[in-house]
Amino acid sequence: MTPTFLAVDISPFLRVDTAGFYLTGALLLLACLLRLPAVVRARGRDWLLSSICALLLVGSGVLVTAAPQTIAAVNQATGITNIAAPLVYALLDTFSGASVVLVLNWRGGDQEQTRRLSKAVIITYSVICLTLFVLYALGDDPVEKRFTFDTYYANTPYLREMISLYLVAHAVASTSASILCWRWSRDEQVSGILRTGLRILASGYLLHVGYDLSKGVAVAARWTGTDWDVLSTKIAPVFAQPSALLVAIGFILPLVGAPADDLYRYFRLGRLAREMQRVEGAPAPTLATYTRSAWRVPLSMRLTQRQTFISDRLVACYSHLDPGIRDQVYQDARQRNVTDAQAAAVADAAMIVDAVESRRSSATQGTIPPAASHTSDDAPHTGDLAAISRAMRSPVVKAIRRRAREESASLT
Repeated sequence: MTPTFLAVDISPFLRVDTAGFYLTGALLLLACLLRLPAVVRARGRDWLLSSICALLLVGSGVLVTAAPQTIAAVNQATGITNIAAPLVYALLDTFSGASVVLVLNWRGGDQEQTRRLSKAVIITYSVICLTLFVLYALGDDPVEKRFTFDTYYANTPYLREMISLYLVAHAVASTSASILCWRWSRDEQVSGILRTGLRILASGYLLHVGYDLSKGVAVAARWTGTDWDVLSTKIAPVFAQPSALLVAIGFILPLVGAPADDLYRYFRLGRLAREMQRVEGAPAPTLATYTRSAWRVPLSMRLTQRQTFISDRLVACYSHLDPGIRDQVYQDARQRNVTDAQAAAVADAAMIVDAVESRRSSATQGTIPPAASHTSDDAPHTGDLAAISRAMRSPVVKAIRRRAREESASLT
């Protein structure tokens, strides 16, 4: 039997820290409370926000209930030796199953398929939670175990099945949620703060799987007569608490709203905006256009200004844009097995860079067309500005810039 003193290690990294459960649970509860006013204002109309708050509340309950002191209090209050074990297991599986349902509905798509999958998950995990309590009632657990219940009763009939069921159910749901979030984040229509939140969620749920693997290996070791309890008591909590925080951050981040997304989009346009600053003969609008103090300009206005600035400079380059370059670069990019959207962004970026260099060359020779030759209605058709901005660092675009500069130098 594992000595009692090993239940609490003084190691700052691998310690089973009771305070850690309460602190992480409190942070999840705080995240829920911060969004609660918005839920109240929505009066039930925003199901996504309400569902996320409910999920965070359940997650907070899981962590608080899983704390050793809470386990002891629940067991003592009910007079049932280890009743906290199936309670924690059921809460964990409820949380993981609800996560899958939430992500499925959040993602959208075919409503009938989403409804069918959600119903299947809800029924499955409801049955699992009920089965956990039935198996616990059939088992025999006379000795209270706050830290090592999983491994201590790993070979006990019915309790063995209960422990295995909860670990497998939790791992399956966590893996599914992680895959769903990651695949969704790679969708070309997903960008900005939503993509960041989804990837954080995918990482958080993947850590859940690490928790299940640590527990599962320790339990399986007991089946073979080996004592690897350290995986359950020391390593698993290292996965549990950070994963809960990542899941909370991943859900809350997309709900922060437009300011965070505007900030993300503003910085994504940085490379393209800096390229447009090189356009000769086109004055740049300044923040003073909108207000006397640059720091008072709302972020949304800054984003609009940057987009307008880029569009105006593209109009100034209108006569120098060469669709032939775009078509050539696009075809070359498609042959390298990149996606259509990526190829289009690189092609647009290459055409723009060539136009900027051509205009600079014309400015040197004094042959720039009059500024009034074109208006914003004549703006050339280009794709997503953020994608074009990102494509500015492509080797193909850099090669186009070098070639244009060499041609310009040969004419002077």
